[in-house]
Amino acid sequence: MTLLDTLPSIGDAIDDAAPPLWARARRRAPAGVIDEADFRDRARRWRNALRGARVVYFGRSPLTAAVARFAREEGLAIGVRSDRELAVALAAGTDPARIVAHPGSPELLRAAVGAGVGRIVLDSPLEAPHVAGPARRGSARTTFGLVGLHCRPDPAGTRAGGAPARYGEAIRRTITAMADVRARQGVILTELHLGGGQAGPHVGGSEPGADELAAVIEDALDEACAAEHFPRPVVAAGVTLTP
Repeated sequence: MTLLDTLPSIGDAIDDAAPPLWARARRRAPAGVIDEADFRDRARRWRNALRGARVVYFGRSPLTAAVARFAREEGLAIGVRSDRELAVALAAGTDPARIVAHPGSPELLRAAVGAGVGRIVLDSPLEAPHVAGPARRGSARTTFGLVGLHCRPDPAGTRAGGAPARYGEAIRRTITAMADVRARQGVILTELHLGGGQAGPHVGGSEPGADELAAVIEDALDEACAAEHFPRPVVAAGVTLTP
């Protein structure tokens, strides 16, 4: 089953497929240069805390070759938002399978297919033709299908319990949507991509840190998967390690 076969039928199953809410980190070296030691320390902290998840670096600033290399060497996947960032990640030696292309231009979607990136996050079913068409015309090794859903916590939510509760609610809502896809299409989605997470200390106390987010993910997955009798998906968690 392809993206075009599946996506139109799940539009009403989940309403929060949107670019992720990546958290902030504030420490920088003078003159806006990334502090390499700090970056690597934060990357290791997140990777160690989220041992059961795939950690994806997604910067607020445009990706540079140096930062892409730091992320690759620390074992992180890399999120890109433009065809330029994709080119930078590839030039830095990033394995295409460890690149996640997020909603952007049609050029990015087509370039991502051509490069054979591991994951492409679609903002809406209307973007599917930009992926499925080039994939069908591409080489035999290019195969695309729906493997999971992307979610993010509602930044305006006022649910009791603050930010951790919002992350948990986003996960539970997405597992419910994945169970709905299974019921409607007979397809078991195997990945949940979570936008959010904070590299380092709390920013204004508004976002959970690495250890806290890891606990939220575990608890929410246990609860939601048990309630829906759904197999536990692989989690990909987006983090920002630079301001």
